[in-house]
Amino acid sequence: MKPQSDSPDNRVRVLEFIVLAHVGLLLVGASWAFGGAAGWARTLIVGWGSLSLPLVLFAVRRHAARGQSLSQALLWLCPFAAFALLVLLSSFNPSFSARTFGTQILLAHTGAAHPAWPSTVLPATTREHLWLFAAIYLSGFNLVLAIRRRAVLRTLLLIAVGNAVILSVFGTFQKLTSTGLYFGAIAAPNSRFFATFVYGNHWAAYVVLLLAACVGMLFYYVRRNADGETSRFPLMLGVVSLLLMAITPLLAGSRAGTLLVVGLIGIGLVQLTLRIRRRRRLLSGSTAWPLTGLALCVAGVAGGAIYLGRNAVQERWQDTEEQWRTGLLHERLSLYADTWHLARERPWFGWGLGSFATTLQLIRPRPIEPNRQYEHSYVDAHSDWLQSLAEVGFVGTILLILSVLGPLLSTRAWKFAGVLPAYLLGGCGLILLYAGVEFPFANPAVMIAFWICFFSAIQYVRLSDETRPGP
Repeated sequence: MKPQSDSPDNRVRVLEFIVLAHVGLLLVGASWAFGGAAGWARTLIVGWGSLSLPLVLFAVRRHAARGQSLSQALLWLCPFAAFALLVLLSSFNPSFSARTFGTQILLAHTGAAHPAWPSTVLPATTREHLWLFAAIYLSGFNLVLAIRRRAVLRTLLLIAVGNAVILSVFGTFQKLTSTGLYFGAIAAPNSRFFATFVYGNHWAAYVVLLLAACVGMLFYYVRRNADGETSRFPLMLGVVSLLLMAITPLLAGSRAGTLLVVGLIGIGLVQLTLRIRRRRRLLSGSTAWPLTGLALCVAGVAGGAIYLGRNAVQERWQDTEEQWRTGLLHERLSLYADTWHLARERPWFGWGLGSFATTLQLIRPRPIEPNRQYEHSYVDAHSDWLQSLAEVGFVGTILLILSVLGPLLSTRAWKFAGVLPAYLLGGCGLILLYAGVEFPFANPAVMIAFWICFFSAIQYVRLSDETRPGP
């Protein structure tokens, strides 16, 4: 008889723990390392995230040893593998080359050796971007391969939400008392930083994903606690956590992020209102008092958030007026038009992953001021969707879309989601919409949170389907 420590169930639990620790440390570490915005932080994320590959191989070997089919999961990897191959091929077909002008070495567009094949501007930069994306994507994908219990997924989400709450408290006090990151220890590159994130809009995207997870966990716990026999302390703690996170986009001065939070919380309030009405109808009681109390709580929280963030609100209002007066909206639309022009120049495979800052200078050759405001930055297109079309073309963008649609449609998660995965997928959907007018996926911490929420939802649905009774 085999020792108990070598039993299949124990090996499954060990793998679950390893993947949980790996993904959890990746998320927490990236969020505290400036969201991955610093070069050294990206190096650490790539290094730690690269451990996902041997974990993938180990999980596949474990499934094969137990005679379990991996055809569905491996099929989901096909779009990612094709995307990685496309980007890797482009790095061997550069379209720019170094030229010496006086004492300066500049990049010149000389054309690719094989114009019909994928190409890129800077091969080394393209490989770095691909490595970062692959490390993050495979880390999230391991949740599908290794996690066999929904409780483990909920534990991961609790870790992620708890970390976001700590960052929210940290960022709130920092915003009220300091003018720099880590309470002034590090100078902020712009005034709209929050917590450890150097860009408030990136923090907003990050916190929206974790807010969605928090709301889903709250509704899950409410359903589990419907009989009132267990302690209500976790529910109260969850509500406080939700409120602490919800006010932060306003403090960070993120207009779009505030709207996303209002929309997400609004959906949760509508669901909560309907739940209260159904419950009170079953008990033949009035809904007036519960709904009045809920309205007062919402009004109090909204008022408190506006009061705490009054300086940020006033500043952003003045910025909005100035932008309308100076035509910055026209500038943003012009940037989108130029990005689309780049995409049309190479519609199939694009100019290369990570090439936008260089290729845009083909259209806008004028120099960029060193002390520009971030709204005038041409390092990013301020639209991840348009930048994707410009960098990896329609082929690469479609492969990225398929990497999301494949698991979503084959598991029918959109139809049999359940409350927790539904909110996780809803948060991911909001960020995908947000990516149309901003660049949240330029931040590694946002990417990590996105793929963790997405694959947690997918695996949660799969595990729920396994335990669902038959007809």
